[in-house]
Amino acid sequence: MKVNMEEFNLQNDYKIKSLTVENIKLVESLCKKCSDYYILHDGILPSTEKAKEIFTAIPPNKSYDDKFVLGIFNYSNELIGIIDIVKDFPVIEQWMLGLMIINPEERGKGLGRMIHKALVQWTINLGSKSLRIGVIEDNYKGIKFWSNLGYTKIKEVTMDFSKKTHIVSVMTLQVNN
Repeated sequence: MKVNMEEFNLQNDYKIKSLTVENIKLVESLCKKCSDYYILHDGILPSTEKAKEIFTAIPPNKSYDDKFVLGIFNYSNELIGIIDIVKDFPVIEQWMLGLMIINPEERGKGLGRMIHKALVQWTINLGSKSLRIGVIEDNYKGIKFWSNLGYTKIKEVTMDFSKKTHIVSVMTLQVNN
């Protein structure tokens, strides 16, 4: 049975709540605002298909019950960020962050740290012992952000994306000892 994320309240009236494919227009709009990420990562502007992939792409041997797409909303109830996370992947008790994007107008305000803190607590409550993320080597700000949160690189892999091939730093964080 899928566990939905109840609404989490953050500082400054920001909220995290579950998204569904019915929210695709909101998600697509945010992806376009975050085109800097998509150009860096994929080499192309985000499309409707890319927005749909946030809901439909699942890792091997996982089901939709294991995947959560979470929206970050500001005080005006505007979608300003998205988190895509899969539980127990690639191993039991490790959760993989597939995506975390924040509207460029909202970056640099400590929101990423607030979101991450709430996400860590939520995953711990559901049995997580560690989190995992892959960050492309060209995403210097991303590597710095995740490293500052305590993530450490465990390996590098080469991956093909839409129009680019990247070396990806696989990083983990122990959240429950």
